[in-house]
Amino acid sequence: MTPLALTIIQGVVVLALAPWATGLVRWFKARLQGRHGASPLLPYVSYATLLKKEMVVSPTTSWVFGLTPFVVLASAIVATLILPLVAVDGALAAHGNFIVLAGVLALGAVFLVLGGLDPGSAFGGMGSSREMTLAALVEPSMIAVFAAFAVASGSGTLSDMLTVAGSGLLAHPGLILSLVAFVFVLLAENARYPVDNPATHLELTMVHEAMVLEYSGPNLAMLEYASSLKLTIFALLFANFLFPLPLAGVGSGLVMLVAAVLGTVAKIGVTMFLLALLESSMPKMRFYRMQEYMTISFFAALSGLVLVLA
Repeated sequence: MTPLALTIIQGVVVLALAPWATGLVRWFKARLQGRHGASPLLPYVSYATLLKKEMVVSPTTSWVFGLTPFVVLASAIVATLILPLVAVDGALAAHGNFIVLAGVLALGAVFLVLGGLDPGSAFGGMGSSREMTLAALVEPSMIAVFAAFAVASGSGTLSDMLTVAGSGLLAHPGLILSLVAFVFVLLAENARYPVDNPATHLELTMVHEAMVLEYSGPNLAMLEYASSLKLTIFALLFANFLFPLPLAGVGSGLVMLVAAVLGTVAKIGVTMFLLALLESSMPKMRFYRMQEYMTISFFAALSGLVLVLA
């Protein structure tokens, strides 16, 4: 199996499973809360329906509003191709440095904020303001988490960091604190409980939804799909840090490739169940307490980095 083939296969698998991951966490939450719940395949239908709908664009918007969905989706796709999600040592694995990852994610977040501000609506401005506040709190924690793995593995690329994942965590106990901090980052970056409620449009709680309220049709489909893709990326990263196998590599045969794909499906299923269980057992936190939430995350990540350095 060549590096280029690994990258293509990983991209196809993750892009295909992303809507299912979003539908799965919704279905698990419904079951845990005593409801029947919609099919996990519903997001596929929802995105296809949005692609057929007409777009309604405010006359006050500029080119930034139309460009935002493409940049946000492109940043999520780039992250999908450079990270070790289904395979390691892909054609773009060398570009999977954690600083590059932070920059790619920040690019999508900045354009999403600009897209929320561009129409001049009250909700868009409120959501954009909240998003930038959260981004300023989340980025230091995410950098500290990956820095701890970089020090432990001796490399800044995510593929090399997996050499200290799984059983390698026992040799570096400080990385366990880093993984705890990564859970905080995962919830905040993907607008999940207790940071945000992805299933509401109430002005007191929404952050991500406020920025996309002015979008419709194919533009909204791209933004929602990018959100699903980002959730899948973070979930697989967390799962791979805990259980890095099975992952396909250069020279892997068909059996190993099938095992890697099935392992990816299983990892998504388990992480979405854990996410649904977590969200069903905690309330939404007030926005003005976010600094406390992310302070815990940052000090957990910083403690992990200090322990690894020591």
